[in-house]
Order: sequence, then C-alpha cells, then structure tokens
Amino acid sequence: MLSLVLSTVAFFVASYFLKRYLDDMGLPKGMTRSILVFCLAAMVAYGVAFIVDWIAP
Repeated sequence: MLSLVLSTVAFFVASYFLKRYLDDMGLPKGMTRSILVFCLAAMVAYGVAFIVDWIAP
C-alpha cells in the first residue's frame, strides 16, 4: 500500500517538473509532448514503487 501511495505522489511530482522543464526548453505543447511526459513520469513512479518494495518488504 505504501508503494502505491508514494508512486502516485512521485508520478504527479515528476509530471509537474517535466512539464516545467519542457516549457523552459521551448518544446511546443502537443500530443507527442504529452505522451513523453506521461511515459517518463510513469517510469519514475515504477522506479519509486520498486525502491519502496525493495526497502520495506
């Protein structure tokens, strides 16, 4: 349950910072950018869930 909660929080935090980073780079908003943000944020969330499961079994 802890990994679900922390990975959800990590997803939204990563999504926020990725959007800010891509805005600063000047990448135009669109479907490709949205998919990129979703995939990278999902990878971060999976990583956090893996680490939490590894640390607290």
